Amino acid sequence: MQLALFMVMVTFKLLSCEEQSASSPDIFGEMKDLPPGCKDNLKKQIKDNCEGNPYQPELVEFRGCQFTCEYKNDYIFTKLTSRRITNLKDGTPCGQNKVCIGGNCVEACQMTFV
Repeated sequence: MQLALFMVMVTFKLLSCEEQSASSPDIFGEMKDLPPGCKDNLKKQIKDNCEGNPYQPELVEFRGCQFTCEYKNDYIFTKLTSRRITNLKDGTPCGQNKVCIGGNCVEACQMTFV
């Protein structure tokens, strides 16, 4: 009987973990075309940028050449959301043969070279 109860508890725990991980968004999904070294370095720099700012410490969105850091509080009488959108530097790789220019992901050959 105890074994059956244990198995039921483990099953529910596993199901609840799967539900939680399935609901968390893949913020870095757009980086799928980058080489692994570039992707890992870029993720670290973006996370460090958000976490290093006490006013918007949480990374909430990444789109091509922009990322958004945010802070939310929900006090009894006051709700506050503070957001900061940052463009990646021009020339940052953002896909296969693509780079960031002015916050947009463009073909590498559209860069101004001279």
